[in-house]
Amino acid sequence: MSAPRAFTAERARRPRHRESGPNAGLVTDPGSPWVGVGACTGRPGCAKSLADVRAHAARAVAGAPRSPDTPQGSGDARQDSPDAPPVYFSGCERRCGHPGGRWVDALAISGTDYRLTVRDAREPDGVTDAGATDVAAEQLADAVATARGTA
Repeated sequence: MSAPRAFTAERARRPRHRESGPNAGLVTDPGSPWVGVGACTGRPGCAKSLADVRAHAARAVAGAPRSPDTPQGSGDARQDSPDAPPVYFSGCERRCGHPGGRWVDALAISGTDYRLTVRDAREPDGVTDAGATDVAAEQLADAVATARGTA
């Protein structure tokens, strides 16, 4: 499964009716592994970002664990957990565009490492669990699934 297509100046010049729904990079299939996954612009589009978070998110989505009942390639990485909190990949401490409420915060702490924390905007300190987990980008799929409660 590939990442949603990037928005470019060339695509902006095209008539809007040609670029709608999935062709515009929007998730329209409720079974898509991208449901509940978001990311900031990251590198190279943001000078403050420590990592290419969109590429790391795409690899994490592609490598997400699947339940034994899920046919390979069906894309249901949520493992029958519709209440799983969304995950948001951020390239820096600003966390531009993060969701509200409760979410799994995948914060880049270097070009290849992330700190995972469950956050909740409704909590006084914004954090729901006291422990943060540091993982390498290659470990994101399993670590995110565990944090979301879908592993």
